Amino acid sequence: MKFKIFLFILLFSSVSVFAQSKEDTALKALVGQMTDAQQDYQPDALDKILTADYIEISPVGEFDPREKVLGFYKPELKPPADKMSAKVATDEFSIRVYDKVAIVIARLNYTVTSEGKTLPPRSIRATFVCKKDGKTWKIASAQYTGIRPTQTPPKS
Repeated sequence: MKFKIFLFILLFSSVSVFAQSKEDTALKALVGQMTDAQQDYQPDALDKILTADYIEISPVGEFDPREKVLGFYKPELKPPADKMSAKVATDEFSIRVYDKVAIVIARLNYTVTSEGKTLPPRSIRATFVCKKDGKTWKIASAQYTGIRPTQTPPKS
């Protein structure tokens, strides 16, 4: 009897971990789709993954509704690659899923090149509120907060 209870608990926890892992993978991929669409200036790709009522708080604290965000990423506004380019990598994910809503926090690490010179790396912390639409996750809101660069102590 004890073995059956142990087996049941083990099986139940394995299913729960698998389901969580599946959602985590989908949400990480969604954030990746968003950052890819942003760095490549693809408003059509963003349009597919943002909810109709999407709202963003920019890194400078501006309130940006969906249409303003999509307008910012028009391909014709993309700086020429020889003038400026940026690459982003994400890490330090914290994901909490509440049925059809999820909160995803991630660090976005930017490498920016301006006129052939690589600038010091910059990072921001982003919080995404995601909503499940049928079987698909979409991003309903994002807030970006700058991360202060590591300060080098002054030499004595």
